Amino acid sequence: MFNEKSKCPARMWSPDLMTRSFVCGLALSLSCLAPVHAQDRGVIYAGGGAGDGAGGYAGGLLALPGNSLGNGLAIRAGINGGTYRYRSSERIEATYVGAEIALVYQMSGDWGWANISAGPRITDTDLDPNDLGNKLRGTRFDAGLQTDGALGNQWRLGWFGSWGVRNESYIGQLRLTRLVSASSGTRIGLEGILQGDPTYTRASLGGHAATPLGKGWEGQISAGASEQAGRKARPYVSLGVSRIF
Repeated sequence: MFNEKSKCPARMWSPDLMTRSFVCGLALSLSCLAPVHAQDRGVIYAGGGAGDGAGGYAGGLLALPGNSLGNGLAIRAGINGGTYRYRSSERIEATYVGAEIALVYQMSGDWGWANISAGPRITDTDLDPNDLGNKLRGTRFDAGLQTDGALGNQWRLGWFGSWGVRNESYIGQLRLTRLVSASSGTRIGLEGILQGDPTYTRASLGGHAATPLGKGWEGQISAGASEQAGRKARPYVSLGVSRIF
């Protein structure tokens, strides 16, 4: 299967981009569903998803000394892994593991919040059989630039954007949700995602719901369909949890 524009093998599942949207865009925005207090220092998160492949992640964000969650500098670190498949001259099965660390600048107020971050990423991808045309094979280092945040409360517009400098990978996400229960903090809404790199472009549209789970934990689910040149629309689903501390 090929992307008509680039004539390069179009991956059916992108480890670099899909895990990036899970780890940072979904989990960190989820962490702000609960009220953030001046003494809060960070958030932990985990989750995963499935579509043409499957992946999972875990990580956290910790405010640096003299700062707090939502204000000032913080460090974010995470790991991810999973499987995906695609077809070039033959069917390729891939397994990957990755990690990242980033310096984050946080801003927040009555208007909402915003984060800007940058840092190194590493991914190791094993292909069976080996595909010399896949530039993501083996161990690769990259530099990642990222922003995420949200505006509003009753109606909330959230965003997430990420750029991988070396891999030329990108993802952009917009999510519009409404607070349907002030007592429980439950939100429902829609999300749109655009992601790709020089070999492919994928657009996704789906529904989203998030709610507190008790004992400080928050949970969320997203489901919808994604479309990519050269193939039919495919369903996707993702689950995530996070906890402020």
